[in-house]
Amino acid sequence: MSNGLATVAGGLVGLAALGSLGAAAAARARRGRPYLARGLYVAVDGPVDPAVTAARHGYAAVEVGVRLHAGVLRLTCTVPPGQEPPTFEQAVIAPLANRVAANPLGRVHARRAEPFLLLVRSAEGSPYEAVDRVLRPHAAILTTFLGGRVVPGAITVVLTGPHWSRADVLGAYERHAFLEGRFSDLEPGGLPVSVAPLICEALAARLDYDPLEEWPEFPAEARHIVRSLVRAAHEGGRQVRFVDVPEAPRQVRTAFWRELQAADADLIGSRHRAALARFLRRPVRREYKHRAAPVRYAPERAPSPR
Repeated sequence: MSNGLATVAGGLVGLAALGSLGAAAAARARRGRPYLARGLYVAVDGPVDPAVTAARHGYAAVEVGVRLHAGVLRLTCTVPPGQEPPTFEQAVIAPLANRVAANPLGRVHARRAEPFLLLVRSAEGSPYEAVDRVLRPHAAILTTFLGGRVVPGAITVVLTGPHWSRADVLGAYERHAFLEGRFSDLEPGGLPVSVAPLICEALAARLDYDPLEEWPEFPAEARHIVRSLVRAAHEGGRQVRFVDVPEAPRQVRTAFWRELQAADADLIGSRHRAALARFLRRPVRREYKHRAAPVRYAPERAPSPR
């Protein structure tokens, strides 16, 4: 009998321990994951709650896709047949506003002063007025451009992709969204920082990367190009991110991410949310050896006269 009671007691102790572990895991889930300062969750194809998912996993930024349906902006995520995608307001803006309201500091992430970055990609020619109608009621929590002055907020909205009209954004006296610029905007006559605080570049194309090649480490020339681009953006007062970064194979993807991190790129984005989060939580290695031999350039000497 005593042995049986001991077995039951042991089982109850084990259940109590499991319950404690479960409660601790639930508490950690409610608190959210560690903050990922460079993390950009690319969620243009889903899920249906991209902003909440990104914030819960600690991401500093999220990119969502929208499309205009009968005058209403809806997400471009995949939904079951017969259902409409959720609206941009209900799936992105309202949940972020609720999160800001619940934070005593009025931010998306607790104990983080910098704004949460919301990138909005239009799948087609959506007019600026459509997104402005959604953003304007939430002006109090958004970074705002007002008469030539930028007023920081809890969330900074940046319109990305080729389908937004630059003229509509430039013509607004008061607006709650900005444009993603290009490196050409660093030149005279380009978009000012107050319009395009973030610029981007298609990296694989810029580096002439061939998917048939394997880049477990960056060649020295590619490394120099990446760091030069990041330095130029920062000297121009802009943040910078790179698109067209290979997502497979994993070894190549990690090599690109590692180089972007070492070069101080402001955002590193991926659809692979869990893999990118694991990478960003590792210690930063800014200097590491490359297999590529250093290339030294010397001016050609003219042949000496005889």
